[in-house]
Amino acid sequence: MSLRDLISELQNPDPVIRRRAVERLGHMGGDEAAGALVLMLKDPDDGIRTLVGNALAAFGSDAVEPLLRYLATWQGPVDAVVPTLLGKLRSERGLDFLAGHVSDPEASVRAAIATALGCIGSERSLPLLLELLRDMSADVRIASARALGEIHSPATADALLDEMADENPAVRAAVAEALGRVNNQKSVDILSRACTDDPDANVRKAAMAALRRVSTWAVTPLIRSLAGDELDARIRAVSQLLDQGKISILPLIELLTNEEPTVRASAAEVLGALGDATAIDALIQALDDTDARVRLSATNALGRIKHSRSAATLARALEDQDNKVAAAAATGLENLSELAIDPVFELLNHESADVRVRATDVLGRLRHRGACGRLIRGLADSVTWVRIVSAQALGEIGEIQAAPALIAALKDHDPVVRAMAAEALGKLRDFQATMQLLGALSDESDLVRINALRALGRIGNPAAIPFLEPALDAPEPGVRCAAIDGLAAMRVTSVLPRLHKMARHWPMGKEPKEVREAAEQAIAALESALARENALGLKPEESGES
Repeated sequence: MSLRDLISELQNPDPVIRRRAVERLGHMGGDEAAGALVLMLKDPDDGIRTLVGNALAAFGSDAVEPLLRYLATWQGPVDAVVPTLLGKLRSERGLDFLAGHVSDPEASVRAAIATALGCIGSERSLPLLLELLRDMSADVRIASARALGEIHSPATADALLDEMADENPAVRAAVAEALGRVNNQKSVDILSRACTDDPDANVRKAAMAALRRVSTWAVTPLIRSLAGDELDARIRAVSQLLDQGKISILPLIELLTNEEPTVRASAAEVLGALGDATAIDALIQALDDTDARVRLSATNALGRIKHSRSAATLARALEDQDNKVAAAAATGLENLSELAIDPVFELLNHESADVRVRATDVLGRLRHRGACGRLIRGLADSVTWVRIVSAQALGEIGEIQAAPALIAALKDHDPVVRAMAAEALGKLRDFQATMQLLGALSDESDLVRINALRALGRIGNPAAIPFLEPALDAPEPGVRCAAIDGLAAMRVTSVLPRLHKMARHWPMGKEPKEVREAAEQAIAALESALARENALGLKPEESGES
């Protein structure tokens, strides 16, 4: 059934038909289906509204824009479905709508709003949640406490501590859980008393669990286990130290000087997982450890701590003679994103070719457009491997200004540089590169011809089709595969009969396995394209695909 038919069925007076249409649109996905489903959030059937909310939540980011545009003109009361959906989508852009309904007369709606605010996890939610924490309804207070626990803001500790005197034990239990997540030392005394003095067993249990999170005495046995000889106990200690959060950091830092290398490496790994900048100095010192495992763990840990000093340190680690450490530094810099750009830039002129290669590779992974000018200069580097990685990085970044330099690199004396330049031009999808890539089809290197064929397919200039079709007869299987891929990318359906022949298995066909598989994949793509065109009533040349 087409999208139009399903959207029409959403207006059917029969709830069974509307439900079926919602389910099918939910399976379909995409922003068009999302745009239709948001209109059903006011359906008179409770079950259908819930189904719509679940479907839109499954869409994820595709549902955010149509939902918010629909809610911008919302009139009247709201039920729990909409706030629950906003919480599942975790978009801060929904905060204004939630704030506008925080005084809804229905407790179930206010509780759903509190839960949603916790899921979104923004500091902007705190005033609203602190207001809901004093709500007349116990269910709302419970939801608010749990939401504050999800946000982990120390600023909420005082308000939560006040609510440990709530007359409702379920509220006190929720508040205790939240205090455990907030990790504020001020809560230790009250939680300690609640562990023994609260009349409700569930509150005592929740307070004990929270105290394990925030009390230094709770960390001590885990630290001892981490430094012990028993592997299983150390593995459990790592997991539980992560649960403890920031309170574990100082004891873990002390373990970085433990005499046992395995303990030092484990401590570094946990500090990385905690991701707190407090550990940076100690981890930097650990990079000079005599044990390679410790250096590698410290490098990985710094890559998980979002701080400019981590980035600067990891950039220097790209110079490490241990390839594993240097590779871990590159991965960490990629994870640090924008923080890594300036320190990595400084390495592009490094005297070591290996360091220049690693720095160029990182910039390519970061896809930073501002790096293009410097990477273009890398195409003229005296070291072949630097030119290769520069071409790859420019392709990953995809900035069109790199096209002239990459076209010039098609004439490099090294075949791998030429091949990587061809591949990068394909990623840029620049029509102006067509003629030069056509010229590369006569290159002496198979790899250059293969990458040029695929690049022409990605660019999609119809002028390349007469050059790609003869490559189906090339003697090299890799070249034939690339020709198949290029023609499939351009949606050249006229080659389908030829592809069917190439996909035949022995004894009807004689193509090697890789060619058969390439042909089969191309057939599936082209026939799917034809089916879509036929469904739209288009002829192939009218489809807009090339």
